Amino acid sequence: MPGVLKHAFREHRGRAVCCKMVMELCVCERELLMSSTIEILERELGEAQAEREAEQRAVIRAENAHEAACSARDEAWSEGSATDPEVEELTDLVYRRRRELYDAIDRLKAAEGKERRIKSRLMYVLPAERRRYLSGTVDEEFEELLAAVRDAYSDTLPGARVSVVTERPGEVDLRGDATWRALERLYSGTVRRWVEIRSEVDSPEAGRMARQISYYAGGHTPRTFVDHVEIRAGSFRGPRELRTLAGYESEEGRLALARITARRYLDENSVGRLGKRPRSLVQVAEIARLYQTMSLTVDEIRWRLEQLISLRFEVLEAVYKLTGQRRRFSFYEIARAARLLDGHFPDSGVAAEVLAQCVHQALTTGVPLVDVAYMNVTSGEGF
Repeated sequence: MPGVLKHAFREHRGRAVCCKMVMELCVCERELLMSSTIEILERELGEAQAEREAEQRAVIRAENAHEAACSARDEAWSEGSATDPEVEELTDLVYRRRRELYDAIDRLKAAEGKERRIKSRLMYVLPAERRRYLSGTVDEEFEELLAAVRDAYSDTLPGARVSVVTERPGEVDLRGDATWRALERLYSGTVRRWVEIRSEVDSPEAGRMARQISYYAGGHTPRTFVDHVEIRAGSFRGPRELRTLAGYESEEGRLALARITARRYLDENSVGRLGKRPRSLVQVAEIARLYQTMSLTVDEIRWRLEQLISLRFEVLEAVYKLTGQRRRFSFYEIARAARLLDGHFPDSGVAAEVLAQCVHQALTTGVPLVDVAYMNVTSGEGF
């Protein structure tokens, strides 16, 4: 009997190993397929952009030729009559140059349409990869944060350099992988910024440093180079893996970190208004960092935060807890219910408590959360 059990155990373990290998193979195949798609689209976009630039130059040449022909015809006409053979010849030349100009414009429009279609497909393939660029303002507080992070890792990454790189419109950085090249081609007409880490020491601490910067910099993924070779920073494992930053342990330090995170998503006026409510500013920054773990784009997080910045601290705290619990409600439901209750109850603590009760009632009864909150507001008593 023990031999039979041992054989069954070995057979079960073998099947488990096979299933794991098949799953890993499927994941690798999917990643390879995605990478191949990005590479193809990036190459096609590069060719389309080169074609569009060539057609733009052709249109400029055709415009110059047309204007020169018009000028010559007008000058000859001013010295003679419309029946003058030279004027008739120059008039025919003007018509030919005009036709060439129209043809060049048509080719340019076709090239621009092709480029737009490829860009649209790339945007579909890379919806969240725009976090590779640094949004918001780069001010003195942000530079001080980068210096503090560099000092925190000076023991394991001596001599590491952390800087903000800015690319102007038209300047394209094609050093990275296919995803980076695709993003550079997508946004080549805009000013682009990113944080770059360069270290001569091959250590996993370089990736950890990148993740710590990403945590405070709106989920932005810094480009990390170890001995001139770019590496991936890896996935974020939680705030516990972050190192202590000198000068940021105090209340003012936490406020500075909150301002740095908030500026990635909100304009300076909104950050200034939140600055008058320090606890709310810190809570909004915590909500933003929570959203960063949900594969949302910068624009999606910005829209969500704009719906919340007017809420009082206790209600913001309740929204943070409910969002962190991964309830089945959409953000829209939670935010709308929170605004309803926050505007109705004079005491913010009561509004936060009622919001939690509404969530429980909605889960128990199956009634939509917004309806439960509305009934609490209109009836003055629980649903």
